[in-house]
Amino acid sequence: MIKQPPSETEKYIAKNEAVIKQEFPKDNFISDTAEFQTKNKYTKGLYLPENVKVAEARIPINQIQREVLRKELRQSEILSKLGNSIVLIPERSGYKHRPKDALVNGKLYEFRTVEGNPETFQWEFRAAKWKGADTNVYINVLSKEVSKEEVRRRIWLVLRRHPEYTGEIIISFDNGAKTYFWDSSLFR
Repeated sequence: MIKQPPSETEKYIAKNEAVIKQEFPKDNFISDTAEFQTKNKYTKGLYLPENVKVAEARIPINQIQREVLRKELRQSEILSKLGNSIVLIPERSGYKHRPKDALVNGKLYEFRTVEGNPETFQWEFRAAKWKGADTNVYINVLSKEVSKEEVRRRIWLVLRRHPEYTGEIIISFDNGAKTYFWDSSLFR
């Protein structure tokens, strides 16, 4: 019997597992919705999309954390439907260490959701990049006021002022109906 080469998704899962093993060896991760929903009252009604894992340290303990996690799970679902592997990692911070939200195919990402106007988008993008000059950013735009052209312009405005900013940028509109994958070098 001939062994089939791994699919792209399998490669992405393996990349995430390698990072987890190296960076988060003592943390437990959950990929089963039934197990996740039994953790506490704030996890009930949330579900884990295919190819998505959540660190146990990310289990919400209040309504605010639940809402943040719900948005991040929605973003994870959008990416997983496109064949990506996502791990919502523990949010540990320390001196000069600003935590990211997730691993996407083995790379750290900061997740944001924008519901306001173009200025809000620009502020959220700048705040996400503040986590580190090389931070990869994924923004889910839920506002009808923000167009693809305006997003590109606002990203350019931030990157123009900060030539040290690098990394990948993912932008989704209409809850993933349109998703764009860009590199910051395209805006230079």
